[in-house]
Amino acid sequence: MIERFLTGVDGLDQILRGGLLQGSAYIVQGPPGAGKTILANQFCFSHVRSGGRALYVSLLAESHERMLAYLSALSFYNESVIPQALQYVSGYGTLERDGLPGLIKLMRHEIKRHQATAVVLDGVFVAQSNTSEGEFRKFVHELQGIANFSNATLVMLTHQSRPSGSPEHTMVDGWIELSDEVKGFRSYRTIEVKKHRGSEILRGKHPFRITGCGLRVFPRIESTLTGAPSNSRVEGRVSTGLKQLDELTGGGLPCSTAALILGPTGVGKTTFGLHFLSEATPQEPAVMLGLYESPGLLQSKARAIGLDIEAACKSGALTILWRPPSENLVDEIAWDVVEKAKSINAKRVFVDGVAALKDNLIYPERLPYILNAMNAYLREIGATVLYTSEIRDMHMPDVLPTDEVSVIVDNVFLLTYLRREQALRRSLSIIKLRESRFDARATEFHLSGTGVAFAPDPELREAIAEGQ
Repeated sequence: MIERFLTGVDGLDQILRGGLLQGSAYIVQGPPGAGKTILANQFCFSHVRSGGRALYVSLLAESHERMLAYLSALSFYNESVIPQALQYVSGYGTLERDGLPGLIKLMRHEIKRHQATAVVLDGVFVAQSNTSEGEFRKFVHELQGIANFSNATLVMLTHQSRPSGSPEHTMVDGWIELSDEVKGFRSYRTIEVKKHRGSEILRGKHPFRITGCGLRVFPRIESTLTGAPSNSRVEGRVSTGLKQLDELTGGGLPCSTAALILGPTGVGKTTFGLHFLSEATPQEPAVMLGLYESPGLLQSKARAIGLDIEAACKSGALTILWRPPSENLVDEIAWDVVEKAKSINAKRVFVDGVAALKDNLIYPERLPYILNAMNAYLREIGATVLYTSEIRDMHMPDVLPTDEVSVIVDNVFLLTYLRREQALRRSLSIIKLRESRFDARATEFHLSGTGVAFAPDPELREAIAEGQ
């Protein structure tokens, strides 16, 4: 079996199913500014950190000093390994003076002299623009032979967008493409492994960011699900945090299932979620993903109904992840929730506002697949998940809402307003409860000083009686 080298890029090694193959040649292609140079340097620093030796050959006119000055701001940069374990060499003058044969000779000499096991050739398009297709094909072939003979992994960077039938793509062992795309006013970066000879890959485009740590790739979470879903299932019930709702559902939500609360604005969806979280303990902790209200506002809202969310956070019973609506990457959010839940072995997860997730998606039709993948990963640790989603209907609709999200959850609750005696009242209906019998009648509730109370609002009744 061929050994693999990790790229050091979070998420990319998952797409590559374990990293780059030793002794193989790769092309990394993408437009200027897409992140190719950072990716290649991240690979080099990761390689020397694990005991290897790396060589970075540049065909660009830009000096190494200037490039390293930019890289020094990134956390993976380590000046102490240069030049002992990581050597930077310019091939620009050699190419200008001696052409491709001279560059091949330089590469062979430097790889041997430095005993490099990872090699980057930055600016392949410069070599390509100075020669014919036939000579360039021979150049790539010889480079691949040098890498294979030296048992070094070779990464060639180019900003040229060439078709898949180009000679370099057919000859190399791997082909990775970085894209910088625009949809509407929004720009976003993606990475796609188009070829990885003799190896599985996660196909398709995956979003990534350039952060202070370098590139961070977020594999599309639905693409990481393989095979049949886990059969692991935790028996029993999880309290909703509301005694009467537990009675209506036969003891609470079935363990390790996903539930959805649908309802119009202001009806109390988040309050139901806060009751659900109030049952978390340090032994059975919870994670909340907030997409609208800040942690401070949530703590204040909970405090107003007698729930001490702040104390739960301090004790480790509750972790709040807050991602205000902006240009978020939903795959990043989904992985953050799953990884945090796994790290603390969470038994409850509350996602407040799936509409915000949908609004952040470049392709909104992905939402049910993303939530389905989240459910699968959270089910593996025995977590019970609660989502909220807003609907436009204020009152009980003639046709029950069954959107693309409701079909992938196990339990669905509908909150609506009732208009009676010239006043708005709230009601809850159970639409679906997995493998359970339930009372399908609508149950009136109101929001009181202690949160959700299943009964007509006494203050409202009193006000109506007094003709107010």
